[in-house]
Amino acid sequence: MRGIKPGLALIIAIGIVVAAHPALAQQDGSVLTTLQNSVTTAAKGWQTTVMQAARSLFWILAGIEVGLAAVWLAIQTAALDAWFAEMVRRIMFIGFFAFVLDQGPNFAKAVVDSLYQIGAGGGSASPADVFNAGLKVASAMSHNAQFGLFQDNALAIASVFAMVIVVISFSLVAAIFVAVMVEMYVGLLAGMIMLGLGGSSFTKDFAIRYLVYAFSVGMKLMALVMIAKIGSDALLNLANQTGTGNDAFVGTLAIGGISVVVFIISIYVPNIVQGVVQGVSVGSGMEVVKHAGQAASFAASGASLALGGARAG
Repeated sequence: MRGIKPGLALIIAIGIVVAAHPALAQQDGSVLTTLQNSVTTAAKGWQTTVMQAARSLFWILAGIEVGLAAVWLAIQTAALDAWFAEMVRRIMFIGFFAFVLDQGPNFAKAVVDSLYQIGAGGGSASPADVFNAGLKVASAMSHNAQFGLFQDNALAIASVFAMVIVVISFSLVAAIFVAVMVEMYVGLLAGMIMLGLGGSSFTKDFAIRYLVYAFSVGMKLMALVMIAKIGSDALLNLANQTGTGNDAFVGTLAIGGISVVVFIISIYVPNIVQGVVQGVSVGSGMEVVKHAGQAASFAASGASLALGGARAG
């Protein structure tokens, strides 16, 4: 018990601070919105440069395409009608991919925005909203974080731990959200050079893959937004419906556990959805966040041990 008492003292201090500040939900994650806007602005600044390079590459490849077709027809000593048919086919091919080059970025952004709105249910969703949802859930549980001689101290300790776990979990989900948004902006921006490869029949598949990528990252965003909104709504309802006594104690621990589940699902499911669209196995790219998740699991294990000691004491 001597090793637990300092930890319990710290927990009680945290609980008193949290209980004394009911305006927790009024804090927001506006810094995440600022970060998102900064990335968007920086990405747009590079769009002109990338598109100029893509157009140059496209017309170089288009010239090579027409030249190779002409050489091949000359070798075959084709008739005039064969020359005309082949030139019409090449012009239609180049014209179509020139249209894709010109409108592809706007089309890709429209696809991503549409899927994003579907995931948000027609409303608004952002990393800041996800972070704020975690604060709202923690704030709803703060009324159980009351320490005293005639209070349920075990419930108060459980509430404080659950609040910390919820805030950490939703902060990590918001971090994943930011990472996916950065992937979208940077990926769609850097991928514009692939549209320039549509100028040749030998490399046109790369231009098509850009559009496939846009759809896949849109599906990834949609899945992540749906998970975040459903998870936050479910946890907020549970936090508002916690009863008293043992039911409240178990419900509080359940909220902390479910928040970790939401975080884990947010790591894997969106990447699985993206992989299904692309037809490949896509890695999560969240190694740093996984380490944070392991730390959160360790903290949760320590919390359960401390709670067990508190109830036994």
